[in-house]
Amino acid sequence: MANKFVTRTALTLASCTLAMGAHAQSSVTLFGTVDAGLIYSTNQQITHADGHVDGHSNVQLGGGNLVPSRWGLMGSEDIGGGTTVNFTLENAFFTQNGALLQGGTLFNRNAWVGVANTNYGTLSLGRQYDPFSDYLGAYASSNSWATLYGAHFGDVDNLNEAFNFNNSIKYLSPSFGGLTVGGLFSLGGVAGDFSQNRGWALAVNYTHGPLSLSAGYLQLRNPLQAALGGENNYIGDFSCANADALYCNLQNARKIDIYGAGGSYVFDKVSVALSYTHTRLSQSQYFASTAQPQGADISFDIAELNTTWQYSPELQFGFAYIFNDAHPSEGSSTRIHQINLGTVYSLSKRTALYAVAIGQKSSGAGLGIDAASGTSSNLAQIPNLVNSNTDQQLAVIFGLRHNF
Repeated sequence: MANKFVTRTALTLASCTLAMGAHAQSSVTLFGTVDAGLIYSTNQQITHADGHVDGHSNVQLGGGNLVPSRWGLMGSEDIGGGTTVNFTLENAFFTQNGALLQGGTLFNRNAWVGVANTNYGTLSLGRQYDPFSDYLGAYASSNSWATLYGAHFGDVDNLNEAFNFNNSIKYLSPSFGGLTVGGLFSLGGVAGDFSQNRGWALAVNYTHGPLSLSAGYLQLRNPLQAALGGENNYIGDFSCANADALYCNLQNARKIDIYGAGGSYVFDKVSVALSYTHTRLSQSQYFASTAQPQGADISFDIAELNTTWQYSPELQFGFAYIFNDAHPSEGSSTRIHQINLGTVYSLSKRTALYAVAIGQKSSGAGLGIDAASGTSSNLAQIPNLVNSNTDQQLAVIFGLRHNF
């Protein structure tokens, strides 16, 4: 028995040695962010037990503010010839209670595997983000310093990546003199109906020194079911918790189409970014009625000016102005103005403190539904918060972010 044990041990050690040699160029990295802070907001709409509606300020704990709280694994294996095999598994969670961002989905941000080559680009398959949102989102203040509450109204143009694509095939080209092209196609996965839940995106980016320019297009059918978790696990930025506004039904549509372009330039310590998107929701159920059960179309034209000042290596200040013109196919437009002000102070390379103030004002016809009269009303809503009971809302966020 002793000889058999020694022989088996020797063979096991030899196998481990060979395996370690064969995978000497492999690596797996655990990464993540824990982010939490206090949020003060005004005019959050409340329906009382007796049926009357009013608004009150609120103080709450929020997580994933500056960047999403998350953890994940990244792996890479060099198989020679400038080619690597890569994978990413990434989960986002609510810091305040530890719950998954999308109920029942463990790796709700990324779950993909792919092959990358220095000459031919990168091909990946699985659940992943699209190149349109990757490229255009770089110009949005909410993705760098203004927190997720500083996003565009409802993140309806997906620059904050409120949704990603299941069952998708993604390609990113190598750089050709600073020019890169990306494309993604998401199979619907529904037998007998190839178009249901199908999506695709195409985008281009040009970078030269301090200049960056991007443009692209995105389309997704049945966005609420295909990417936003459905009515039970809705993860978009429109609030579904407040039955008086139900802005979330805006994205309960047959199809979403988004066009966009943007750019940025860095002047020493100051950077300036501009972005514009046009979003169209087809047959949104928000406008459905007995006479019009299919709903109606609505478009959003959103422009943002985003400026930052790197006062010192540790301290950054930011200012952004966002203008949104929401125009239903039947009715007048609603104009939403939003200002983001903020600062980020880095305590170390991995840890930062942040403070952000966000103000929003809605004018025009109004997209909200007045609880008493049932008519259209201007109800402001800072993304990811319960909507206001008036046309104005203010939020102030203080928090701490730590990367690992």
